[in-house]
Amino acid sequence: MASIAISGARLLVNDREVQRNGPFKRTYLAEGDSWMDMSAWDQGSLPEYLARDFNRDGLNNLIVKIATAGHTLTRIVDMMNTDLVWWLQQIAFDGILFSAGGNDFIDAAVDPAPGQGLLVDCRSIAAPGTALGCIRPEALTALIRYLDTNFATIYKAIRTSSRNADTPIYLNRYDTPTARDAPAIRDLSGPWLFTAYQKNGIPTALWSDLTELLFTKISDTISSWAAGREGVVLVATTDLLTKASPESTGDSGDWINEIHPNPTGWRKQAKAWRAVLHPRPLTSDVGSDSQGAV
Repeated sequence: MASIAISGARLLVNDREVQRNGPFKRTYLAEGDSWMDMSAWDQGSLPEYLARDFNRDGLNNLIVKIATAGHTLTRIVDMMNTDLVWWLQQIAFDGILFSAGGNDFIDAAVDPAPGQGLLVDCRSIAAPGTALGCIRPEALTALIRYLDTNFATIYKAIRTSSRNADTPIYLNRYDTPTARDAPAIRDLSGPWLFTAYQKNGIPTALWSDLTELLFTKISDTISSWAAGREGVVLVATTDLLTKASPESTGDSGDWINEIHPNPTGWRKQAKAWRAVLHPRPLTSDVGSDSQGAV
């Protein structure tokens, strides 16, 4: 008997082996981006570190992961009918762990041509004096409106499902990284903010303030999704991690690359999630400290 985090695809072909670890006290569905999936090839994910945390108290919880690294909120909505909605029909979950919005902000900064996305092209104008001056206000307004619409679609799908209409939805609000030349895989995946800032000629002196501002906007946007919506819970994941050194190009502080935590960072994030999902009893026997993943 043990808590397990397993991908939905693997569960479908490995159900008998998984059930040997049951019966499970609670079953969660993890949807979204890399914070709910695999954020780097050589480390785990938030669900896996949550499973390890549960195991230390001898709890038997199952976390089904259908998240995909790199997914934007838009992409999740596009795939909803063939993935999220299908799982909502299969199991009555005890909670839906949801992480999305961060990639949308980052893509809006790094993907478009200079000055055409979220950031101002500072190469051809007088350098802005503040971080706010580096953001195109009309682009920010349009992005937030678009994300709000997409989350509303996901929320409606959950609330109109026959088995999960009352299931709590727990929202990840990320933590603030450091813009630096620290890709996940060199020349293949990242760096993200570093690339966006360089491409748009953002003054280096403003990088830290701009990153803080962007991730505050991300957190505020996600926080707004809980307003007036029943059963949407914000998880206090901000201001937990030790920042990486701006000059570093790899594992630094609580970050394994520019935008993903390392194992120490995941343990801090898992502690915040654990406090909301399944508060630790005042006294408990120490259980298994296994990997927590299948």
